[in-house]
Amino acid sequence: MLKISLLLSGCILILFHHYLFTVGTDIQFVIFLCGILLLGVPHGAADLLVATQTAGHSKKHFSKFRFLAVYISRLLLFAFTLWLFPVIGTFLFIFFAAYHFGETDLYQFKTHTWLGKLFVIAYGLLILAVMLLHHFEDVKSFLQMFQAGRENMVLLNWLDIHRYIIISVSGMLFFTTTFIYFLKNNTTGVKDTGAFLVRLAIILFILFNLPMLLGFTFYFVVWHSVLSLNNILIYLHKDKTYDIKSIGKQIGLYSLLAIGGICAYGLTSFMLISSNAVVGYLILGLAVLTAPHMQIMHDMYNNFRQIKAAEN
Repeated sequence: MLKISLLLSGCILILFHHYLFTVGTDIQFVIFLCGILLLGVPHGAADLLVATQTAGHSKKHFSKFRFLAVYISRLLLFAFTLWLFPVIGTFLFIFFAAYHFGETDLYQFKTHTWLGKLFVIAYGLLILAVMLLHHFEDVKSFLQMFQAGRENMVLLNWLDIHRYIIISVSGMLFFTTTFIYFLKNNTTGVKDTGAFLVRLAIILFILFNLPMLLGFTFYFVVWHSVLSLNNILIYLHKDKTYDIKSIGKQIGLYSLLAIGGICAYGLTSFMLISSNAVVGYLILGLAVLTAPHMQIMHDMYNNFRQIKAAEN
């Protein structure tokens, strides 16, 4: 029911934008910023709680200091990669994001094999291809805000010319991988085995028909962050280790700390001068956080599948 409600909200947004009131850039920015602060940041702020719970399920000793040291090290490593090798870093971010998005939407399937991982990546790449390449004019202008973007105009122009070919290849890769996956795997007992294809079709329709920033807000905030938070709450509350109230308090605290850090850094680096700068700054922040965050969520979804297998 939750997924249906989220998809319905996306369809209503399309009707509103195209037939009732065109959502201007400034309003899109406000929606994006509110969504990131209210849902995007909190869904990542739960990483410490999720890692603690995962260690408990695995009966491993958990050190908060070690967790933070590894988490921040991964964050800094990816930040330096983006800084020193922006093209390589960007493609790594797309790969990480594709896997993370795919795993969140398809965690009920067996994705621990190489074929399962390819299935997940192909799913995420198709979503990113439609979301970014269909609106590549906006993406290109965003990348040109940075020196690395201006220095790689040849690559950006090539992507612009071939964007629909890339989208088509992404679609073929996804459907080929999906066909082989279902041919090789027994999905008996998997709930809504084919329903994910219907949901994917609706998601792609929404992303195709919304402006880039609004589409990104829908997928990352409305769809991905809400579903991730829902899965996190189920995971943390499953064995009554945490109650909903304490989970909410801790996520709220870590979210406030993260938002405070974002605001402090943004002000000191003069990144909050314009809405475009804020969007660019936040997306870069999300990119840097993707590397450590996706590992935490990957471990959580592995535990989900192990728990389900044990129950069956």
